[in-house]
Amino acid sequence: MINDDWAFVRTLAIFISEGRLASTGWGPSFAPGGPALLTHLIWGWLVTHFWGFSLTGLRISVLVLGILGSAALLILLRLFKAGAAEALLATLTVVFNPLFLSQSFTYMTDVTFTSMMIFSVLFLAVGIEGPKTFLIAIGLVFALLAILTRQLGLAIPVAFVLMLFVHPSGRRIGKWKGLCLTLIVVIIPWLAYEYYLSIIGSTPISRHLVLQEIFLNPVNKGLPDYFKFLFGNLFSCGLMYIGLFISPVLALKCRSLISWTPFRYFLLIFTCMFVLFEVALIAGILPAPVRFCPNVIFNFGIGPVLLKDVYIMGVQRAWELPPAFYYLIIYWAAIGAAAFLCLASWSLARLLQGLALRGDGLEIAFLPSLCLVAGLSYVGVIVLSGFHDRYLIAPCVLFIIWLISDREPSVRPVFKPFAVILASAPLICLIFFSVTGVHDFMELKRAQKEAVDYLVQEKAVNPCHVDAGFEFNACHCYDLNFQPVEGLSWWWVHKEDYLVTLGPLPGYETVRTFPFNRYAGPPGAIYVLKPFH
Repeated sequence: MINDDWAFVRTLAIFISEGRLASTGWGPSFAPGGPALLTHLIWGWLVTHFWGFSLTGLRISVLVLGILGSAALLILLRLFKAGAAEALLATLTVVFNPLFLSQSFTYMTDVTFTSMMIFSVLFLAVGIEGPKTFLIAIGLVFALLAILTRQLGLAIPVAFVLMLFVHPSGRRIGKWKGLCLTLIVVIIPWLAYEYYLSIIGSTPISRHLVLQEIFLNPVNKGLPDYFKFLFGNLFSCGLMYIGLFISPVLALKCRSLISWTPFRYFLLIFTCMFVLFEVALIAGILPAPVRFCPNVIFNFGIGPVLLKDVYIMGVQRAWELPPAFYYLIIYWAAIGAAAFLCLASWSLARLLQGLALRGDGLEIAFLPSLCLVAGLSYVGVIVLSGFHDRYLIAPCVLFIIWLISDREPSVRPVFKPFAVILASAPLICLIFFSVTGVHDFMELKRAQKEAVDYLVQEKAVNPCHVDAGFEFNACHCYDLNFQPVEGLSWWWVHKEDYLVTLGPLPGYETVRTFPFNRYAGPPGAIYVLKPFH
């Protein structure tokens, strides 16, 4: 198992064997609720119906959705007049986003959700251009499928309805007609599903703890801590990660950005400050904390590695990113975030100007408007609720579509060698990190699988008497009423006869090791340890 896909596999098994939708929550000690999951379950059920119940098959099915979503993205960009080079670069930026690529090899919902959003945007945009009501209806169906994977898919129909009322393209099908179509195809079926969840005792969105926390956080945290919480979500994680992961596409806009005097001064001043900071850092004058937002990317690699020694005890077992290099990445991400804010402000200003003029002189088209508003709405929700890094996959895709498609209708795509070369540099870095990181992580997981097979199959050890990491114990020992045992990991470990780690620990003897190779960093090994008695 990888990350949380144990929960989705477990829910799918109940769905297939008992024909019911089990709650996606983890119980009272965790956040009740979770993704809507239905689309993900139906896709998994179709795979198991034809190829049997196989974790490998389920992961391949998600990989297939990732490939189809990437192809749909490329088609969408080309249909809306993007040049071949920039459309390919934008698609590769999505494919080699380390979050997207890593989640394509799991049975998690992130790639399923993102692909449904891409399909939805594709059909909505083509349908509006027609206008063709049938294609718009198909786009709304995919929006519903996205919502029935993760409730945040609501960003698409909400942005679509808003654009019907504020964008001239809404007149092509009629804003009230479009609103009724959205209600019939998306909103009413989704609300019916949520009502069904409440009837069967599952977790509808109204009882979702994350939704409740949006309203409770200001009271529970107090205003100073709440503003610190929002600032951390928006700037330390949200904008920095977005700026980094869409930076190859932002680089295509470099001439427009540099031509704007305030941005040019910002770039100059910020670069000078960064150089001084790096000098002080290398000289040892300043402290250098290295922090990543949870959950996939860590220092340094792709994970998460949820073993007791790494996750709970905090023992560093992988190659650690040098602080000077880490802050170079922060520098690039901060420039990307500033560029993103500038371009988003320009697009929104042009959209509002077009609204004030009732469509006269409107320069921003329907597709970039839809994607920008949907992406900002999505980010706004997760800033209020808190998020893991992988939650940013979908808005990054929406922002990339917005950036590539946001041009005046009369402007033809032109190959700009300097911009493409500048964009290729961060893309190559993303490709290198993503490919090496995913390889190293999957090699670690294979070695971990060998270790647990050795314990459970060869030595016939009770799985609940082994601490083999969060995913293993969750898969085999999940118990809604479990109470953590003092001194043991909180993830359903009943007894620690054996411990699976990434290295030796004091107080334990090494029973066996299972080595694996890394592309980035030294070779590693999974250790099977036994406590001294």
